[in-house]
Amino acid sequence: MAVEKKENKENKILTILTKEYKYEGLILLVLSLIAIVLGVLIIVGENTGTSGLVIKDDVFLIGDYPKVFAWILIILGAVSLLLAVWPFYKPSIGEIRKISWPSKGVLLKNSVTVLLFSLAMSLFFLLVDLGLTQVVEFFKWLASKMGIPV
Repeated sequence: MAVEKKENKENKILTILTKEYKYEGLILLVLSLIAIVLGVLIIVGENTGTSGLVIKDDVFLIGDYPKVFAWILIILGAVSLLLAVWPFYKPSIGEIRKISWPSKGVLLKNSVTVLLFSLAMSLFFLLVDLGLTQVVEFFKWLASKMGIPV
C-alpha cells in the first residue's frame, strides 16, 4: 500500500510539471528578457564602474565573480527566450517543408523579369524627373522675364 501512494505522488508531481499553463510562455519571455538586461547591466557596471549595476565584493559568491554571474544570467536568459519563442515557430517548420520551390530556370526567368522591370521603371522616373526639372526651369525663366522675384 505504501508503494502505491508513492507512485501516485510521483504521478501527481509529473502531472504538475508536464502540464502546460496558459501564460507560462509569456512569463518565461518576460523573465528571460529581465535576466538578459540584468546581465548586460552588470557587465556594463563592472566595466565602467559609473553606469550599470555594480555588485559589492561582500556579496556571497556573486561578489567574487560578478562577470561570470552576469554571463550566466545572459546565457540562461537567451536559452529561456528560445524556449519561450519556440512554440510560436514550431508549426512554421512543418509549413516550410510543404513549400514547392521553383526550378532553377523559372527562378532565373522571374529574376530577370524583375530586374528588367525595375530598370525600366527607374528610367521612366528619371525621364519624368528630367522633364519636370525643365518645366520648372522654364517657369523660373519666364518669371524672371516678367520681373517676378524667384
